[in-house]
Amino acid sequence: MERVQPMLAVTAPEPFDAADYLFEVKWDGIRALCCRDESGWRLWGRDAADYRPRYPELAVLAALPSGTMLDGEIVLCCHGVPNLSLLLARHGRVAAPSCRPFIAQPPVTYVVFDALYDTGRCLVGRPLSERRQAARRRVADLAHAQVVFSEGVVAAGRRFFAQAVAAGQEGVMAKHLASPYRPGRRCTSWKKLKPWKYLPAVIIGYVPGPQGVRRLLVAAQQQGQLRFVAELQSGLSATWRQQLAGLLARRGCSDPAVPCRRRALWVRPELCCQLRFLGWTRDGRLRQASFTGLLATMGSPETSLSLG
Repeated sequence: MERVQPMLAVTAPEPFDAADYLFEVKWDGIRALCCRDESGWRLWGRDAADYRPRYPELAVLAALPSGTMLDGEIVLCCHGVPNLSLLLARHGRVAAPSCRPFIAQPPVTYVVFDALYDTGRCLVGRPLSERRQAARRRVADLAHAQVVFSEGVVAAGRRFFAQAVAAGQEGVMAKHLASPYRPGRRCTSWKKLKPWKYLPAVIIGYVPGPQGVRRLLVAAQQQGQLRFVAELQSGLSATWRQQLAGLLARRGCSDPAVPCRRRALWVRPELCCQLRFLGWTRDGRLRQASFTGLLATMGSPETSLSLG
């Protein structure tokens, strides 16, 4: 069987309930597909790289019936919650073919949530509900601690989301029960639900566009210092683009208020806005940040930011 790319999801704005959707934990790990055919077992990710040398403890997948392909997530759990940082440290370790394999510590778990083939039968066009039955059956037959099935609930998405987030999970996946599997495609029938965070920020620059402002450059407090954190385009409606263009044009200055290597028209840090985002990157940038509105002008009583 040829390696395929995983089906991808879109981001949903809020948790929801729906009788025709399955809700399961969004596992914070490394996406991986596995298959077992006449040539043996294989394990790969979005980049099609061979993951077998990285995770020798998952060799149990060789016991799957020939003609089987599963989709899932490699996770490394600490106190019952996936720890992506530890997993990435494991992901960088590869046993050299000429050397004795390294001890796979700490061990990972392969969380299976879908099946693309089952004993040679192609399932990609079948409903998710049918594919998951096949995946659950194959995991049960393996009966191994390093391979588990991702259980979920139907309909009660809001309650499941609240419980998952309270338990420390990254979020929830909502999948239409009748949806087929679309390899390599991002489809609205699969939705990512994550807990949004909010942050006040100050506008330090912008990129103009034909409708006013194309993008905003913003800074926020990090460890007591104001630092550049995001370049925003999401959340800027046509009305906001025009209004911000007028407000920022009369606040121009020659240099950015904080170090920033992006190219933009710089402005005095006087306009504060609120951002919605999902988290922080390793280099101190906001992940999936969007503009939600203005807060106040720097120096006014309502302002929650300062330049220190």
